[in-house]
Amino acid sequence: MRRTRLFTKTLREAPADEVARNAQLLIRAGFVHKEMAGVYAYLPLGLRVIEHIKQIVREEMNAAGGEELLMTTLQPSDIWEKTNRWDDEVVDNWFKTKLLNGTVLGVGLTHEEPIVDAARPYISSYKDLPKSVYQIGNKYRNEKRAKSGLLRGREFIMKDLYTFARDQEEHERVYENFAVAYGKVYERLGLGDVTYRVKADGGIFTKRYSDEFQTRTDIGEDIIYHAKGSELYYNQEVAPSRAPRVEQASEQLPMEAKHTPGVVGVEQLARELGVAVESTVKTMLYVIDDVVTAVAVRGDYEVNEIKLRMALDAKSVALADEDTIKRVTGAEVGYAGLIGLPDDVRIIVDDSVEPLVNFELGANVTNEHNVNVNWDRDLPRPECFYDVKDAKEGDLSPETGEVYEVFRAVEVGNIFPLETKYTDLLDMYYLDENGERQSIVMGSYGVGVSRLMGVVAEHFSDDKGLIWPENIAPYHVYLVSIGQTGSEKADELYDELAKRGVEVMYDDRDVRPGEKFADAELMGMPWRVTVSDRGVEAGTYELTERKTGETVVLTYDELLAKLG
Repeated sequence: MRRTRLFTKTLREAPADEVARNAQLLIRAGFVHKEMAGVYAYLPLGLRVIEHIKQIVREEMNAAGGEELLMTTLQPSDIWEKTNRWDDEVVDNWFKTKLLNGTVLGVGLTHEEPIVDAARPYISSYKDLPKSVYQIGNKYRNEKRAKSGLLRGREFIMKDLYTFARDQEEHERVYENFAVAYGKVYERLGLGDVTYRVKADGGIFTKRYSDEFQTRTDIGEDIIYHAKGSELYYNQEVAPSRAPRVEQASEQLPMEAKHTPGVVGVEQLARELGVAVESTVKTMLYVIDDVVTAVAVRGDYEVNEIKLRMALDAKSVALADEDTIKRVTGAEVGYAGLIGLPDDVRIIVDDSVEPLVNFELGANVTNEHNVNVNWDRDLPRPECFYDVKDAKEGDLSPETGEVYEVFRAVEVGNIFPLETKYTDLLDMYYLDENGERQSIVMGSYGVGVSRLMGVVAEHFSDDKGLIWPENIAPYHVYLVSIGQTGSEKADELYDELAKRGVEVMYDDRDVRPGEKFADAELMGMPWRVTVSDRGVEAGTYELTERKTGETVVLTYDELLAKLG
């Protein structure tokens, strides 16, 4: 491709409202055009990168046993209603549209329901299983926060794969097979050494964890906890944690009620009482599967509702409303504690509270807190303690006993066990060897193709511009001509490289060499070849590697041997 024919030009600046580095670079280099927040058009250079990423994903999914298809974007409501996912309160990021006859349709955000509907006629016997199908196409989600460039879009390109298996054992084999395939994708993209398989929330579909693939980056929205010395990585939402012990008194003091008018936050409370925040206990009231539940954590922690749900194998977890809190505690909001609660209130205590001596606790009386509370003397010790707190930096891994390594990352893929939820609700079963009807176990597997483009742009870049890995770069070589003779020889070299199948972006513009070099660095092709009048006279060509900036001087034959 000659620069004089290229649809785009490089820009001095990205739009003022674009704060994400990946999008700034991609816009300036002419790879994408920002239509609006979270919505980008892929221009010719960007489309070439996207297609290269797609091909890597496609090859690995095919090698793992997947078959490619393409589902529709428009979704009828009936199948989604059967799984309770048409309701905007359940799935709050739907985009919906309306036909001229008034029929409301969904605009595809994921395809679990449609793929079951499509597969039902073809899977009826144990002989039909397992099956794995995938598509690569656009998805649409009404994201509330679309501010990270290609890392969080309202319209984006995704590979979504779905598997069907006879039972859990067969599902596990298929699941792990595609997990290995995911690892190969990230290795081929050059992200393998900074991308980790991370345990995450399994949602309402499974008691097990799901798996995310997270790429380490300072701009990531997820916080990852790594048990050092192991391959255990957790998303903060589910990270099991043990609070580091704090020094405790050796002697129990008498419990006292303290008058604390208007004091409700732990920081203010600790100052008012003259105690450490770590000696306070925060009690939150929830309604969990219709049971009022008091949940207590050490004052410097927050309750983690996902871990709470998992610990109790609950379907619904919601904070109690003000009326419920007043009825249960007899006090205004902010003074809840564990002493004197009604017998029908379930009590869940985090393990951070277990070792405390002489701790503070809400008194269930407005404007009062108790201090010097102790287990066994002032309130009964629970039969068991739970881990229902948000992990935080400095916490220990229960598996290793070591302090967690904590870092930010961006999710570039996920693998989700769906159990039999969708197939059961959509009446899809198979007959086993004995002719008996059995449920089908599903899995859902996603890779954000356009997100990967943004992650690579973020990860492989410097203050001069993009640095594309060779296997996804839009062109392999950026060819620069300088001077009349240099241009003539560059024309010849361009034609020869094209014959050899080398993809070349030829900067044949009549502009200063400095502008060509700056564009070459901004656009990030792996290699730059400079053909100048001086070099032609000496019979040499300059080859510069974008990644290292190193330049070597080669003869024509040496250059062709290196590139072709």
